[in-house]
Amino acid sequence: MKSVKRRRLAPCGVLAGLIALIAVLVFLPLAVMNIGGHTSVDHTELPPTTVGLPNPKVVPPLRENISMAEFLRFIPSTVVNTWKERDYLIVFGIPSVDIHDWRRRRYLQRTTCWQFPGVARRANDFTGAMLVLYVLARHPSQGYEYSTALMKEAEEWHDIISLSIKEGSPSSNKTVMGLGFWGLETEVGMSRKTYLWFELALHLFPNVSYIAKGDNDMFLRVPQFLVDLRTLPRNGVYWGSLGLIEVPVVFPLMVGFCVTISVDVVKRMMKYESIRRLVYLPFNTALEAEYRALNMDHEDNMIGRIIHEIKYPELLLVREGRCSFHDLHKGARKHPLSNASVVIHHIKEKEYKKLMIYFSKNMTIVPRTYSKMPRSIWFTCLK
Repeated sequence: MKSVKRRRLAPCGVLAGLIALIAVLVFLPLAVMNIGGHTSVDHTELPPTTVGLPNPKVVPPLRENISMAEFLRFIPSTVVNTWKERDYLIVFGIPSVDIHDWRRRRYLQRTTCWQFPGVARRANDFTGAMLVLYVLARHPSQGYEYSTALMKEAEEWHDIISLSIKEGSPSSNKTVMGLGFWGLETEVGMSRKTYLWFELALHLFPNVSYIAKGDNDMFLRVPQFLVDLRTLPRNGVYWGSLGLIEVPVVFPLMVGFCVTISVDVVKRMMKYESIRRLVYLPFNTALEAEYRALNMDHEDNMIGRIIHEIKYPELLLVREGRCSFHDLHKGARKHPLSNASVVIHHIKEKEYKKLMIYFSKNMTIVPRTYSKMPRSIWFTCLK
């Protein structure tokens, strides 16, 4: 029988083979983990705000990847740089939804009250005291992807902040401008969007004095709002229409259709870890008791609860009466339209233009006076 000769590998060949094997074992899992989406970013250290994705029409599969790059998916980096060059007094975030009715409301606000002097928008190269941005997540009706209509809208206006979190599915018959409850998943989603808006604004606009949150179905009399804002202190401010929550604990809050908070207060809000932890977790019905225990079933209640829990000694409640911040047709703060109106909530689609005409004819703007008490300010009504 013929003997078979075995080839002996050279030492250098063995070493090269081992190195190749180690490389495969180390890097292959990392490559697999990154297929189908972005790697996550540690939210405690957000990347630089100049990040802008070059092609917003490439939508990755949904992963709850809360990062600056995702937030700015629809904002060109040149626009982000312009924002950084501006010295805004206030940035205003409006949580919204990627469906037709809400898209219509965004358009109506943009073409009416956001045309007032002082509002920074694409048409004036984002110059003004107040920048308004819309905050959206991914909606179930679009398969949890951004709709083509939203991408076109974002390309036109450059004012859409996008979140990769899931928009909750409504479980009630509530509609835009309606009263009531959207359902727990939707309401918690709104609370998460609101929290992330405040956190984003802190990082994206480090020199801003105030951060606000509003609604799609409101009209803001911007010149009066800004002249009043300039009379307020730069620290400790929590401004809006005052309410009271009694469950599970008693605390004051500002009703969510228009809430303005100074940056020093927002910074302390972001350190309240109990709610922060839930914001960064995807919605889970198993967490319902925790959501309700921390008032995350309504976004304005959540904000009020955080401010109550942080016990900020410099906090100043800036209170509005029904004459100035009010509902128009329905709601607990229903009041007729008048020259004293500053924020008008629960309005119909046809009323945005009518309100713009009304206030454009009543453009005498003077700062309102207010009564100052130990830990609160109460604005008077305009005559």
